[in-house]
Amino acid sequence: MSQLVVLGEGWLGAAVARVAREQMEVSTVDPPLHPVMAARDEAAARALRDFVVDSGASAVINACGLLGGEEGSLQDANAEFPRWVCEAIGDLPVRFVHIGSASEYGDPGSATPVREDAPLNPTGAYATSKTAGTQAVLAAREQGFDAVVARVFNIVGHPVPSASPIHQWLTDLQALPPEGGEVVVWWPPTTRDFVRIDDVASSLIALAGPGERPGVVNVCSGVGLAYGDIVLALADRLGIDATVTSLDRPGIEAVVGDPGLLRELTGSVPPMDLQLLATTAVPGGDAADGR
Repeated sequence: MSQLVVLGEGWLGAAVARVAREQMEVSTVDPPLHPVMAARDEAAARALRDFVVDSGASAVINACGLLGGEEGSLQDANAEFPRWVCEAIGDLPVRFVHIGSASEYGDPGSATPVREDAPLNPTGAYATSKTAGTQAVLAAREQGFDAVVARVFNIVGHPVPSASPIHQWLTDLQALPPEGGEVVVWWPPTTRDFVRIDDVASSLIALAGPGERPGVVNVCSGVGLAYGDIVLALADRLGIDATVTSLDRPGIEAVVGDPGLLRELTGSVPPMDLQLLATTAVPGGDAADGR
């Protein structure tokens, strides 16, 4: 790959560009904030096409999107934006890697790792908007665009974004008195598949490289971690004596991905365990909060 274009310069987009620059030339642009591209009109489409062509890129990774907000804003950012990108550059000889979400699966009904061909059952505005974005990209693929959806599971990195439950747990832990105390979790057995942000970036870059790609690839660790256990691991990392109290409000109990296809295509699967998650979220250990 001679060069990569990354759309989006936020938390994930910046990480993808940083990791990619260790291997290749990278160009970045944030179309929703660009003075011309933000309009998504003919001039915007030409500007995006020219940017990609002039970069000499062989691949484009879309890291734009919203995690929260009103339904209309989510639909616009997570569904209409990738649809527009596909229309603007769909006839260029580049590979397009779009970031999907594990939320598209909804409730798998068990902790058995879900494969890419599992039925989709999105719940809520965010999941519904991400599913619509995936469908738009796959529709462009059916028309001949070299496009793949990387269905990314729960990302952990530092600093932890406020949309992550890990952010709330860290906030609650650091608010405890010196002797420690209780942290409230809605349903401690809730189990999710977490992936370090740099591992997500590496997987996206690998999927953008040479070789045939299917329409959808899970980017996951295949390891399920329970919320209550995560809180205790974070507390241990911070040197805080904490216990977990449940509000007994279960939701979707478990969503864990099957990374088999990712391993087959890229040769590796992101590692994950409780200690790795804690050291990723809190790199400095107990020095992070001054204790």
